[in-house]
Amino acid sequence: MNWREKIIVDFPNDLQKNHKARTALADLDRVLLELAGLGHPLHVEEGYVPPPPSGWPKAVFHLHAGARIVRDQFELEELGPDWYPTMEDARHAAGQRKQYERGGIFDPRRMPTILSQTPQEIRRNQDEAIRQREAHRQFVNDARLAQRAGFAAQTYLVNVTEPEHEPDMGEAIERLLIRQ
Repeated sequence: MNWREKIIVDFPNDLQKNHKARTALADLDRVLLELAGLGHPLHVEEGYVPPPPSGWPKAVFHLHAGARIVRDQFELEELGPDWYPTMEDARHAAGQRKQYERGGIFDPRRMPTILSQTPQEIRRNQDEAIRQREAHRQFVNDARLAQRAGFAAQTYLVNVTEPEHEPDMGEAIERLLIRQ
């Protein structure tokens, strides 16, 4: 006895329910034939199958395996860890995994630090660094001034007993009388 016969036999003394069951089964056959004619061959099985939870079935994506349809969370867990809701998420995860293989992705500003100095020592070190930068900046500026002035800022000693000569480059010359 199949499930269709069981439905009809369940109401032997109630003719009204028996007629409703026969009409419902005839309507079911008619609807299944119409759907099959539209290209959707379906069948009906005995037993209650609860409807899938909302959001299921859904497509999941893998970078190398493509897309698959899963019907529930259990089936998704069977596939493994590298399945994502969109292909973009799969590509992003693969890129991050590659970066972690190369040494990781991290933002140094967000890494925890242990303070090895008191706030006063930190401030003192910052002030000292500022003073050192200023001293270095002053040294560089002085060196640039000396370099720009070149030979014109230097003093040369010239023996006046030698014949008079003029400097070629407009040098500043201090004339000294040298006694022999």
